[in-house]
Amino acid sequence: MANLSIDRWAKEVGASLDESARAIKLEVFTGVIDDTRVDTGRLKGNWQTTNNNPASGTTEREDKEGNAVKDEAAETVTAFGVDYLTNNLDYAMTWEERDGMVARNLARVETIVRGTKK
Repeated sequence: MANLSIDRWAKEVGASLDESARAIKLEVFTGVIDDTRVDTGRLKGNWQTTNNNPASGTTEREDKEGNAVKDEAAETVTAFGVDYLTNNLDYAMTWEERDGMVARNLARVETIVRGTKK
């Protein structure tokens, strides 16, 4: 998504640049959270949204539906800062390699944004 012009996309969809930048980040983050497999809810519950630096630890939060994690993302994500969605559980990368929840959602949102161009 690094090559996208959020400014151009915002103009095309009639949104402010602030609204668009924040909406794009939230679309990726919530998609990743929604696509994270659920057993006990701990993998999904360990997604942490932070500004400027990625989270360094894990939580004991179990969130099968992902609502608490998505609420945290909505409260934390900024329009223009650097925001991170981090999962530091030992097995998170294994599930990303198998399921591709991060890669799939980055590609999905990039397609949406690029698809608005005429």
